[in-house]
Amino acid sequence: MYRRVILYFFFILLFTVGLFSSVIAQLPSARMTAIFPMGCKVGGEVEVKVYGSDLEGATGLYFSRAGISGKLLNSSEQKFQVKVASAVPPGVYEVRFVGALGVSNPRPFVVGTINELFSTGDNDSIEKAFPITRQSLVNASVLARKSQWFRLKCDQNQRILLRLTAASLDSKLDPIMVLRNKEGDRLARADGKGLIDYTQSTAGDLYLQIHDSSFAGGVEYFFRVENITNVAHVDFVYPSVVPNSEESQVTLYGRNLPGSELSLFNGADGRQLERLVVKLGDLMRSDLPGGLSLPPASIVLEGGAYRLPGANHHSNPFFLTHANEQSIIKEDEKKSGLHVSQLVPSLGVVAGRFYPERDIDSFRFTIKKGKSYQLDLFSQRLGFNTHPYVTTQIVNVSDGKEVPGEVKEFYESKENLGGREFNMTNRDVTWRFQAKSDGYLRVVLRDLFNQVSDGFFKSYVLTMRRQVPGFRLVVHPQTIPIDKNKRNIELMTTHLRKGGCLPIRIVAIRQGAFTDPIRVVAEGLPKGVSLESAEFKKGQNSITAFLVATDSVEAFTGDIKFLGLAEIEGNEIEVLAETSVTRHRVADYNNEPVLARLTTATVLSVNENDPEPVKISTGKNTVFRGEADGKIIIPLNVERHGEFVANFKLKAFGITQLDKLGELEVKKDQNKTSLEIDLAKFKVPVGVHNFNLASTVKGKYQYPPLNGEKSSKKKDVTYRFFTPSIVLNVVPASAPEK
Repeated sequence: MYRRVILYFFFILLFTVGLFSSVIAQLPSARMTAIFPMGCKVGGEVEVKVYGSDLEGATGLYFSRAGISGKLLNSSEQKFQVKVASAVPPGVYEVRFVGALGVSNPRPFVVGTINELFSTGDNDSIEKAFPITRQSLVNASVLARKSQWFRLKCDQNQRILLRLTAASLDSKLDPIMVLRNKEGDRLARADGKGLIDYTQSTAGDLYLQIHDSSFAGGVEYFFRVENITNVAHVDFVYPSVVPNSEESQVTLYGRNLPGSELSLFNGADGRQLERLVVKLGDLMRSDLPGGLSLPPASIVLEGGAYRLPGANHHSNPFFLTHANEQSIIKEDEKKSGLHVSQLVPSLGVVAGRFYPERDIDSFRFTIKKGKSYQLDLFSQRLGFNTHPYVTTQIVNVSDGKEVPGEVKEFYESKENLGGREFNMTNRDVTWRFQAKSDGYLRVVLRDLFNQVSDGFFKSYVLTMRRQVPGFRLVVHPQTIPIDKNKRNIELMTTHLRKGGCLPIRIVAIRQGAFTDPIRVVAEGLPKGVSLESAEFKKGQNSITAFLVATDSVEAFTGDIKFLGLAEIEGNEIEVLAETSVTRHRVADYNNEPVLARLTTATVLSVNENDPEPVKISTGKNTVFRGEADGKIIIPLNVERHGEFVANFKLKAFGITQLDKLGELEVKKDQNKTSLEIDLAKFKVPVGVHNFNLASTVKGKYQYPPLNGEKSSKKKDVTYRFFTPSIVLNVVPASAPEK
């Protein structure tokens, strides 16, 4: 036993050292791992503390919603006084830390309508339980190998509704929440949604125990738990898709729903649920994430986070997707079964549910010869824990005679355009095909997770549509390990230093066989900052663009936008890019999942008093012209700041033919060098090409002024830097002289 404990702590230490080394090696940039408390009441004020790394020189907090502000109280302790105006609607917004090392990644911040309590942190036993009053919530975090305890006063036959929120606030906590009596006996345990619904038969105190499933803990293992006896809670909605109209109706299933009736369904805890039909216009809508935890692949869905408003407190959020102009057909449960197919129009949306146990649903879509179609089954992408299994069969019809084609099976979508940082693989199904003759498509679907019990109510949306050309974009700062042996993914921040160059990854999710070029532009950039190399070539799905700051850049913190421009069927189309962020640091992406989500905006910061440690430039000339059978020599200026005096090597990338071009070594005493490219040897094709140089360099980073005063603080770093784009204009070789 003693040896096992020693090994346990050895591996924990090894992991911590590995994570710390991957962090310390980077050029400092503000990163926020937690804020406590995580919310504030409308019209109220609260003192908060920010946790993270490289938080020196705190100047403020940046909120995604006007009306929420943070006043700096203590720079060294990163404490702020947050004030929420009475006009701010309740909801989940985002907050970022702002300091000398830039604006940080975002963290959710909740604005509510009931009293907010804050656990002292020493309530680690039933005897020290922290009291929670009715119609209030408590902000807390768990400690490693310990539980947090809370005490509730209950009347006889009182219904108790407790709701815990963690993952949707970017917490690392995998919670176990148990309700006990004063003797410690278990009375109820939270379901997978963090809910306890219990009726106490006798008056007295009850105790709530919360800990991580693996007994991990720390400031990143935070949570909010609500004691909401008379507040509405929505377990699920049906259908999950509605027309984007205020008159659209949706049915809510849950608890404490005002004016509701009892439904035929039970919740995951076995308690009978209530049913309430409402109009979409009667619900409160907020932009994503809005307190929801959806997979990255849900980016293809249009919709929002909704809540049922209440007199004193609103319900939990739930997701609804929009069908826009497509007609919606509800599943006919009387036609459920393998050999009974429901006939639906050739184009449309089917709203269904995987219910009851081992449910099998079958549909027939009319198809026309020569038309291109796309079939989508959405369920996991709607936030449900499902694993759809779909079979399709095209049945050709000629002169009234049916000729069945082969049966195709689909288990999941392995297409991942977003890479490690925005993994879009999912268990749903997408299939594109062209009809070779008139007939119909037979679709059979079931949930592989619904084979042994009814489980929790899970719905799906099945769509059949023509392939319409279009695209979506998702953008984020590119996380590049400093060497090939490291596999860490950092919290994403968008920060530029004077003269710096920041790689930005942009992913195009193309639709309807659209393959044409896409040009990306940035709006809202401050003076001295530009976007380079931001164009998708024909058929390209991802690019690395660069935000470049000149030496005349101005200080800035604010929202910027990325827009994709393309011509589709003769029309100029403009698409606003979505922004993604990582939710947690990852030391090794081969052993840990990289969790990402969409965020409300890209927030850029620029520090004019913090020069890029190493800068490589080509002077005034950024376009270099050469003949295809000749050579090009590119002069380079080397500028160093701080104590970055080590040798380093520059590697070209961005032009495939130059992948085998050798590295250019720059000696520590060089301030000028040149790069020679043999265009004939590397067979660089005729045309205009962009490429960049990159290198990893070691040195001692000099911190910029902190809180208005010059700092003597330094830090040993190894970081990767990039040059602005260099343009090669390769022209045809001259004709030989006669």
